[in-house]
Amino acid sequence: MPRLRIDNGRVLALAAMAALWAGGAAPLDAAEKLKPEGLVEKHLNAIGPADVRASMKTRYFLGQGTWRVLIGGRAQLPGDVFQASDGDSVSFRFDTGTNPTYYGEHLVYNGDEIHILQGFQGGRSPLGEFFTANKALLREGLFGGVTSTAWPLLQVAARKAKLKYAGLKKVDDRQLHRLDYKVNKGGGQTNIQLFFDPETFQHVQTNYRYQIPGGIGASPDASVNVQPTYVQVTETFSNFQEIDGLTLPVNWKILYDRTNQGDGPGSMVAEWEVGFTSAVHNKPISPALYEMGAKAE
Repeated sequence: MPRLRIDNGRVLALAAMAALWAGGAAPLDAAEKLKPEGLVEKHLNAIGPADVRASMKTRYFLGQGTWRVLIGGRAQLPGDVFQASDGDSVSFRFDTGTNPTYYGEHLVYNGDEIHILQGFQGGRSPLGEFFTANKALLREGLFGGVTSTAWPLLQVAARKAKLKYAGLKKVDDRQLHRLDYKVNKGGGQTNIQLFFDPETFQHVQTNYRYQIPGGIGASPDASVNVQPTYVQVTETFSNFQEIDGLTLPVNWKILYDRTNQGDGPGSMVAEWEVGFTSAVHNKPISPALYEMGAKAE
């Protein structure tokens, strides 16, 4: 597999040059005139030329990652990672090897069915539970952003999703274009927000927010005080590199945040940090990679 050449400063330098060539126009001025279809077009051009995008039928990323529990316990484990995609089919694996406590993650949409690994002996991991409750996010190709060939903005017309441009929003001390995404069918009440760099138009973050009702208390009065649980999953993409004529991120962080009644019992924050080290396009994806528990190799 070809090795990726990591150049952390290249994208920032190109972005700065692009801003100068544009005549120094303020991002806010551009945002006032931007429409969803315009933002999507600029984003697709940031990935690569249309003919190159269309020619990439399959993609296989391989790398390493680390899982950490930050709130609700303390844990840290390394893992091998692969992301395989073939058209709309996607298989993401975080493989902790022979660890007897946490088996890792395996989220699969094979173009027909969704399968999610039982990450712990007692059941699925919190991330697995989230996607079990929100299968449409996997079926839609949202998870993984542009790292997979299933990314829905590559085929907006076919997805028939509802897009709404929400303007420039401050995210972690920087301004980003926000595009609200509503799945056409089966998306439920999950709120989906896509964020794009205002200079490069690269997709740099996705936020999913999901509310779990608080349930029924021991009495009518008690039920009034039962608070819902909020689950937010944030994907952050960085370190964009040129790979076979496309500009794709090789760093990917998944942050899971479950908040119960003001950070009360049951609250949890965990993250999966991934760095891809190799990539292959247009080679057949082995069916074995879609089988539960496939090894990342």
